[in-house]
Amino acid sequence: MKSEGRTSHVERNELQDNPSRDKERKDALKLLAGKLSCMVGIVLGVGGIILVLLGASDDVSAGVLAMVLGVLGYSLSARRLGAATVVLGAVALFFVVAASTGLIPGVAPLGHGYNG
Repeated sequence: MKSEGRTSHVERNELQDNPSRDKERKDALKLLAGKLSCMVGIVLGVGGIILVLLGASDDVSAGVLAMVLGVLGYSLSARRLGAATVVLGAVALFFVVAASTGLIPGVAPLGHGYNG
């Protein structure tokens, strides 16, 4: 009965280690969220380029959203992947803009054809 109010040496060590373990978990969760946002950004950037090549869309929002998700991933500790996502989003943005103005051979701008 006397030991109910007291903590053992092992329990005290576990309590002292918890702040570092909590910080490790928090950092791991931040890194996971950062990598996840970067992956979604990469999918959006590549998807925007593919849609332009197929002639299905000339919307720039996929590239912009990819850049925003890359910045979010960079700020959540996924440094290299975040920077790569921002670069891919910028490339997708410029590619979509170039295709919508007719600067890319073989990709016709949407909405500029006349049926008649």
